Amino acid sequence: MLKICLCSDNHGNMESIRRILSENPACDYYLHCGDSMVSPDILSPFASVLGNNDWDYDYPRSRKFEIHGHRIFMFHGTGYTYSQKLMLNKAKDEKADVVFFGHTHVFTDETINKIRFINPGSTYHNRDMSCPCYAIVCFYDDGSISVERKDLI
Repeated sequence: MLKICLCSDNHGNMESIRRILSENPACDYYLHCGDSMVSPDILSPFASVLGNNDWDYDYPRSRKFEIHGHRIFMFHGTGYTYSQKLMLNKAKDEKADVVFFGHTHVFTDETINKIRFINPGSTYHNRDMSCPCYAIVCFYDDGSISVERKDLI
C-alpha cells in the first residue's frame, strides 16, 4: 500500500498544513494541488503544482506519476474544473486514469468514464459551506484505491 496525504487551496494558511502534517506523520507522499500561496521551502514536505494564486512561486503547472499501475495527473484545474467535458478531455490527453485537482474548494471523489477525479477540497474554506478538509488516498497492490475525506474541525 502507498499512502498519500493530498490537500489544496490553503491560501497562505499554514496552521492547517502544520496540523495535517502532525496528524499524518506516516504518509509516503504529501501532495498539494495548488494555491498554497507560500514558497516551496515553506510548504515542504508537500510537492505542489502551480495554482492561479501562486504568482510568485516556481511550481510546475502539473505533475505526472504512476502508482501500482495507475497513471496520475495532478494540476490545479484552473479553466477546466467547471466543465466535466473539459476535465475528461484533459485526463484523456494526459493518458491518466486518476486526476488530482483543486481550485473548486469542494471535496470530490467521483469516477467518470473509468477516470477517477479526486479533489481534496480546501484546507482554508470550502465553497459548499462544509468544513475545511483534505484527503488521504491509498493505492493498494491489487490496483484498488481508497479515498478518505479528513475534516479540519
